[in-house]
Amino acid sequence: MRTLLLALLVFAATPAAAAPDNAKRFERAVAAYEVGRFKAARAEFQTLADQGSAIAETMLGTMYAEGRGVKADPATAAAYFYRAANRGYAPAQLALADAYAKGRGTWPDLPGAYMWARLAQVRGFGATAAAGGATAAALARRIDEDQRLRADRWVRNWRPWTTAAR
Repeated sequence: MRTLLLALLVFAATPAAAAPDNAKRFERAVAAYEVGRFKAARAEFQTLADQGSAIAETMLGTMYAEGRGVKADPATAAAYFYRAANRGYAPAQLALADAYAKGRGTWPDLPGAYMWARLAQVRGFGATAAAGGATAAALARRIDEDQRLRADRWVRNWRPWTTAAR
């Protein structure tokens, strides 16, 4: 899961979303992360996250979820996933669905997990969309039809936060 998430993050990263300096900062952060220099990676990702980068927020969430360079803190991980998910970043939506489904860092919420998985399916591409669809299908069997219909309606009407939203 960790390798897949990192691959999805790097694949989905677009320098157009940031100034040239931020693109270089992102490259440095990913390079540091890949060689295990987590403190350096965290500092770079934090700077980008403070500027509203959903990719950086997702990476910070991953670091807190796995205890890489920081003390493992599922609640902080879920908070970062929530911020990035609300910005429309499908890998974060999938990670948040997992957190809600398992009650990691947040309360267990199967309808909420289904909703975030469906958003990852609808808004994601490739492996992210496929994983979102598989997760949503598994969760659909665990919630009642009314909960599923309400979540599907919410997905249809959902709009991402602006970059400046916190």
